[in-house]
Amino acid sequence: MPTAAAPIISSVRKLVLYETRARYFLVGSNHAETKYRVLKIDRTEPKDLVVIDDRHVYTQQEVRELLGRLDLGNRTKMSQKGSSGLFRAVSAFGVVGFVRFLEGYYIVLITKRRKMADIGGHAIYKIEDTSMIYIPNDSVRISHPDEARYLRIFQNVDLSSNFYFSYSYDLSHSLQYNLTVLRMPLEMLKSETSKACQESFDIFEDEGLITQGGSGVFGISSEPYMKYVWNGELLDIIKNTVHRDWLLYIIHGFCGQSKLLIYGRPVYVTLIARRSSRFAGTRFLKRGANC
Repeated sequence: MPTAAAPIISSVRKLVLYETRARYFLVGSNHAETKYRVLKIDRTEPKDLVVIDDRHVYTQQEVRELLGRLDLGNRTKMSQKGSSGLFRAVSAFGVVGFVRFLEGYYIVLITKRRKMADIGGHAIYKIEDTSMIYIPNDSVRISHPDEARYLRIFQNVDLSSNFYFSYSYDLSHSLQYNLTVLRMPLEMLKSETSKACQESFDIFEDEGLITQGGSGVFGISSEPYMKYVWNGELLDIIKNTVHRDWLLYIIHGFCGQSKLLIYGRPVYVTLIARRSSRFAGTRFLKRGANC
């Protein structure tokens, strides 16, 4: 197992979705819960998705104060004790993406995960359960008779069946590619690093992960290999408007790790199989030799 750190992709690790009548507030933090980001999602638009990312890095105290102000400002009866204007909707571990059929948008969140492997200190998780939440408020919802049918078709794709992700390791590329990128000169890395990455703060600085030369870039942030990314379309609508910390790329396939003892020393054997998102059909139509 490699000792060097693999390419790091920035991503919030813990999420809480809060709800008011007019907005959802998605609060994301690092593992240590010392740094936070906040997404504001408008619920008054029946068809369009309006997501606002202020790109501010909050401390734990600042987030508490922000949530307190939101709660107070959204109370309908200010004098009534115990009344609340901000509700905690769900806790999650990542955003799968956003999707719309014939009505408004839904947000898909990872609500349960299981650790499957560890590569050079980078954890790989399997999605165990997800939650799909309708964004527009009921007061602005424009109902369509066929919405439920499209929703059922979408949910036929079982996201708890063999879908994997990692907060800090690029699963869309092979280990050979990731280690090759590690050895690239810093000048070449800077030329390949996206503008969004250059303005990143080091959210993992207190978690023992290595970053490159104090340049403000999360280790090495290579672009994912979209051939093996299964939620690319679901993230497409927000990828240019939110900080890259929110973007969590998912692969479909298999991930397994076994511990062996060789002359008393532990060796970990890891197998990762990735299924192409462009060949998602049945076995007899979409597998076998190419042209």
